[in-house]
Amino acid sequence: MKDNFKKICRVSDLYSRKGRRFDLDDENEIAVFKADGEIFVVDNICPHNHTSQIYDGYVEEMYVSCPVHGFRFHLKTGEQPTNAGCRLRTFEYEIRDDCLYVKIPDEKRFDFKI
Repeated sequence: MKDNFKKICRVSDLYSRKGRRFDLDDENEIAVFKADGEIFVVDNICPHNHTSQIYDGYVEEMYVSCPVHGFRFHLKTGEQPTNAGCRLRTFEYEIRDDCLYVKIPDEKRFDFKI
């Protein structure tokens, strides 16, 4: 891991408009998409119903639809089309030698300190 980036997969192993699910660390599960020649890394957990199925969502016009309730999120910004309501987290990434590296977020999703 370099500078808090984790190697995820080879870019050449990603298929257009089809998501793949990966564990980034103990707290973060991500969905990786390739659409219109770009890579997008988003939270695999839907902020609306908290299911981990975003990777299986339908991609259309740069939006991914949650397969459970159909909520749509922009792949680049995580926003819904109306910019109202919940937002899907997005992740910073780098591509090095055909490999995708995703930055592990500094903030913790769960903090069990007492």
